[in-house]
Amino acid sequence: MRLRLALALLAGIWAGVWAGVWAGAAAADSSVRIGTEAAFPPYTFRDRSGALRGFDIELGNEICRRADLKCEWVVNDWESILPNLIDGKYDVVMAGMAVTSARARMVDFSLGYETGSNAASAVLVRSGAATSDRPRVGVQAATIHEDWARAMEASVSTYPTLVATVEALFDGRVDEVLGPQAFLEGVARNGGGKVEIAEVFGIPSGDTAAAFRKEDDALRDKFDSAIADMLHDGSIAAMADKWFQAGDGTE
Repeated sequence: MRLRLALALLAGIWAGVWAGVWAGAAAADSSVRIGTEAAFPPYTFRDRSGALRGFDIELGNEICRRADLKCEWVVNDWESILPNLIDGKYDVVMAGMAVTSARARMVDFSLGYETGSNAASAVLVRSGAATSDRPRVGVQAATIHEDWARAMEASVSTYPTLVATVEALFDGRVDEVLGPQAFLEGVARNGGGKVEIAEVFGIPSGDTAAAFRKEDDALRDKFDSAIADMLHDGSIAAMADKWFQAGDGTE
């Protein structure tokens, strides 16, 4: 009798232990690392305190809340953001990324959370600078703006961030910067009269979406479900109204 009671107690103890182990494993399975650039306002950037802010940050956090996922943001340089997704540094990319055929060969994408058509783009120049028949154009590398500039057979210099492209303009290393309208208009407003917008136009662009490794169908489906709900209930539209005041700057 005592032996049976002891065995029953021991079985109960081990059942509790394994329940805790499985609960911990389930919690670990629901943890999602989201890669972002943190240098592309208003999609993703750091505020003065160093905290991550922006449309994609707020959207990603709400997606994870609705999908009952624990989110962790991982900041990564833009040029390596998809290769590092594929290598497993994080599980998702949300960084104002437009769907392109080249990117779709590397990764899968969620439902679009911002409809693509023409990405509002601008050309920033030094105020009063002489024009050139073939100006040196600065662009952020691996963006639709680089693709566009090269298609136009411009003299292109690439930089790792939008900030670096603007610094190159101020330093005289390039004659103009091609990039997102919202970002460059902000630079012009705060540039002390040294730079100005020379042109505004649209570049054909795919939807803005989250990127996933091609084998991660289950995680993509969870994001798709949350995005679909938020498109239906107007949550994404409300976030867009909050964050976008000067057009779309999809990279």
